[in-house]
Amino acid sequence: MEKMKIAIWSDIACPYCYIGKRKLEIALDKFPHKDNIDLEWHSYELDPELPKKATDQTIYSYFAQKFDMSEEEARVSEGKVAELAKEVGLNYDFDKLIVANTSDALRLVKLANESGLATEAEEILFDAYFVKGLDISSQNVLVQLGTQIGLKEADILSLLSSDKYIADIKKDIEYSENEYDLEYIPFYIFNNRQIVQGSIASEKYLEVLNEAYKEWESGISSGNGEIISGQSCSIDGVCS
Repeated sequence: MEKMKIAIWSDIACPYCYIGKRKLEIALDKFPHKDNIDLEWHSYELDPELPKKATDQTIYSYFAQKFDMSEEEARVSEGKVAELAKEVGLNYDFDKLIVANTSDALRLVKLANESGLATEAEEILFDAYFVKGLDISSQNVLVQLGTQIGLKEADILSLLSSDKYIADIKKDIEYSENEYDLEYIPFYIFNNRQIVQGSIASEKYLEVLNEAYKEWESGISSGNGEIISGQSCSIDGVCS
């Protein structure tokens, strides 16, 4: 059965992507046609220049170095994000967070998508990164997380020893920038029309859902719709 599609561009290292995911889920729980919605996950890697092997650098020193601020300013900024996360039941722990390259984690999502488990992969990776303080660039961690959602260890190891999906991630990024001028994530496209860039209130997600679904039922699934902005991370990694 055909379903209405919500395309989502995100990175595991984007704090508003996890907050937005939870707010969208709150909205979907109130939406009477939830079972007729298909979430389609796309990748947007914020910092592909990070080394493959995680360093001992804290998130505060990482932001201070990258964005020319003090570590105290970074700590205050991340504290505000943690408070926003708490509002939707997410207990971010930036003190434990391991700054890591997200390429392999995003490839794991692609692998999970082949089994219809992309949303589950996003959830377990977000939780590992922001809440549990796990190194999501570690092969052992990715095997552990992938098998927890039902993927086969052999398939994960095969993925991580190859270049599979690297080109797909690049295509995701190029398509979003060329077709939609994407500048912020999370980035959502409801029914190929309504665009939400950033995390918005769950009530607002529900409004967009209702409007998009009515249009989808009427056969309107293309053209320019409304653009709504919220709290987001820019493509150069600044989160505000």
